[in-house]
Amino acid sequence: MTTTTIPNRPPFVLRMLIKAQNPFMKWLLRSSRHTSVSDKYLLITLTGRKSGRVYTIPVQYAQDGEHLYIVTSESYTWWKNLRGGAPVQVHLRGRDYNGYAITSSDPQTISTALGHIYPSLIAEKHTRSAPGKVAITITLQSA
Repeated sequence: MTTTTIPNRPPFVLRMLIKAQNPFMKWLLRSSRHTSVSDKYLLITLTGRKSGRVYTIPVQYAQDGEHLYIVTSESYTWWKNLRGGAPVQVHLRGRDYNGYAITSSDPQTISTALGHIYPSLIAEKHTRSAPGKVAITITLQSA
């Protein structure tokens, strides 16, 4: 019997922990107490391409001017709605913004995004962490 694994797929227990904490993070990021986490986390709202369903996901990010950088595991499915580029809404530091998101599986793009999110990690670790990940770059649109 052959077992197929996805590189860097989070362990089952971690995936369940994240799933359990997401409702709390959504509440916290929308509350007046958001400042305790909003420098590292934001809410991204996107629409399913096939279903038309609206999804809101808390994610870790880094910001450089009008660009937001997010890295997620390929094993999660929500990011697939952004392939080819898609409009998104972002709840960032207590405010709502419109943006346009693009995805990339390019190792260099992922490494660069990881460098923005984790600047204290050495570049070699960014490169080693890239397999099994997807980089999402959101360009905020001016209001």
